[in-house]
Amino acid sequence: MIKKYIVFTLFAASILIQVPGALADDDSLTAKKRALCEEGNSSACFRMGERYRIVERDKKTALKFYIRACEGDYMTACTNGGVLLMLKGTPYSKEFKQARKMFNKACDAGEDPSCFNMGSLNFKEGRQKKSLQYFLKACDMGNQMGCAKHKRLSR
Repeated sequence: MIKKYIVFTLFAASILIQVPGALADDDSLTAKKRALCEEGNSSACFRMGERYRIVERDKKTALKFYIRACEGDYMTACTNGGVLLMLKGTPYSKEFKQARKMFNKACDAGEDPSCFNMGSLNFKEGRQKKSLQYFLKACDMGNQMGCAKHKRLSR
């Protein structure tokens, strides 16, 4: 029993010793990505947005990075930023208007989740005919949820 306790304690101590080094590396990587984003690297901006959304759980900061990446034509950032705005806003709000712009840009570039989200956004605003067009467009791009929504709303 004592032997197991000693082994566990040594194992836990070894992890604690390694953690600060790992965090320091992470900080330098984050600083490099931030610098690349500031230089206009849309991929770095997207990665920073992902970090803040997933790891830091800071949607406000994530959105800033997604918007910057979207402006640099990183279409997945347009989709992710639009989703954050749509979840934050209400129909006809400024957030919905900004989400519409981001989704539209990505949808026009062939990003099927953005076409689906445009359908959802239009549906929430009571524009069923317009939402059907976007669900069909998403479906035509291979988005199965778009196909299901289009079929269900066409009845």
